[in-house]
Amino acid sequence: MNLQLRLATPADLPEIMRLERAGFAADIQETDITFAERLAAAPDGCWVLDNEEGRLLGYLCAEFWAFDPAAPAAKFARDHSAGALHRLDGEEVYISSMVVDPATRGTGWGRRLFRDAVAAMFARHNRLRSAILIVHPQWDAARRIYHAEGFAEIGSVPDYFAAAHGTRMEAIIMRRAGV
Repeated sequence: MNLQLRLATPADLPEIMRLERAGFAADIQETDITFAERLAAAPDGCWVLDNEEGRLLGYLCAEFWAFDPAAPAAKFARDHSAGALHRLDGEEVYISSMVVDPATRGTGWGRRLFRDAVAAMFARHNRLRSAILIVHPQWDAARRIYHAEGFAEIGSVPDYFAAAHGTRMEAIIMRRAGV
């Protein structure tokens, strides 16, 4: 399969949203408005895996933030304003969302998308000194990728994900220094 990693464009929004809906449960999906704002505010942070036939097989969206060693939980709010937090001179890349088409899971393309998009952002923006993300505690495959790419757990966001019987579950905050 011939896939190309490239920067996303506004024309990719329908495919990004298709992937968002296919990849996440309804209660954690973000809105079209959120993704449109991310593309507008942080165009160097949104990457796609393109099969060159008009269908995307994955996306990764990120914002550049001011580095904050405390990583306050409030910054990770779902559907937060990318325009309010993104800084062109940011020192930390916040990987806000990533999905690989369910049909390609287990093929290694998710790890490649993650690794190559993060490396490309660090190569393009030499001021970046760390990367940060949140992950569901039960997403073992994603956590394996993040650990293998040098991310370590540094904290949590309480009550982030819906859980059984109306309860909530924390999100794990993970960070990696440098490239």
